Amino acid sequence: MEKSNQFTKHFISKSDSELQSILTSEHHVYEAKQAATWELERRSQIPAVQLEDPKPKVEQPRYRMPEREKKEAKWKMIFFGVAIIGIGIYFNYDTLLVTESSLIPIEGSIQYSKTYIERVSSRNRYGGIHYSNKATLELKLFEHSTIFQIFENIEQSRFHQRYNELTRRLTKRTPVTLWVSGDQMRYGPDSFKLDIRGETEVDINYTISKSRFGFLFMLIFGSVVIYLGTRTDWMEKVRGIFRS
Repeated sequence: MEKSNQFTKHFISKSDSELQSILTSEHHVYEAKQAATWELERRSQIPAVQLEDPKPKVEQPRYRMPEREKKEAKWKMIFFGVAIIGIGIYFNYDTLLVTESSLIPIEGSIQYSKTYIERVSSRNRYGGIHYSNKATLELKLFEHSTIFQIFENIEQSRFHQRYNELTRRLTKRTPVTLWVSGDQMRYGPDSFKLDIRGETEVDINYTISKSRFGFLFMLIFGSVVIYLGTRTDWMEKVRGIFRS
């Protein structure tokens, strides 16, 4: 029975020299060289190169993490995810449960108001320090000894146009209503809402939306980390890639 493969029919029309060049070529696969050899033998020609059987591919065994490493990695990921959620709650707990109906109105007239920018820092999850600017609108009322504040992180900006405009409007004796959380009254309140002459100028949604978004992000991120911690198969795949 005549030997043949998918290349045989294409090599019948080639010359002996062309077939010999295929045998020494680095650009032809083993099956092509095999077909060239068979065609030369059929023509009673001696191939210039004797083909050797290709070495069978040896499949590398799939990397398996030791059970001890797998368990340690699992609990580290779960702990890390819980820590992320915990940090989100710690830095945002004072605004998470605040609603407009829970705020207490404090009425009075402005003794002074000012806006200032201060540099603040926070440590990220990698241990590095992130610096940003915090804008604060500070208010003092004649009727109360407490200093009230409305603040917002403005990252690297050095100017808060809205607070500066409010400061110019909040002249001495201007009637205002500040809305604060009852729990915060014990610690020196941060205002969530500001009315000037009966008109709302700073809304509760404006002052806490960023805080709640930050918590939501950390909640989702922490949950994803916890989920990944319970699935160790991806860890084995990643480590297998680096070991191959």
